[in-house]
Amino acid sequence: MEFGAKVTISLVNGFAFIDRIDWENFNEGTVLKYQIEAYRERFRVYPAEVLADKIYRTRENREYCKQRGIRLSGPPLGRPSIDEEERLRQKVQERKDISLMKRSG
Repeated sequence: MEFGAKVTISLVNGFAFIDRIDWENFNEGTVLKYQIEAYRERFRVYPAEVLADKIYRTRENREYCKQRGIRLSGPPLGRPSIDEEERLRQKVQERKDISLMKRSG
């Protein structure tokens, strides 16, 4: 059982923006669209990329980001590519994303 408020925060260039605070339990993956739209309102553009935990990487959120030209971190869904070079590129990108998330938070 968890106690206390649940908070979703966006980190942008070292600044933290509180997107949601709630004392009720909620699935974080359901608020990604809201967070992206809040970013768009603040900065007048969509983010180029979103570094997010697995819970945010739903099919719906992936499609939402794809439609807006936003790269969502993490491996693509489905089977790994047959192309060894492509798999290596994806692995390197995933490591960079994880490194950035660790440094940010």
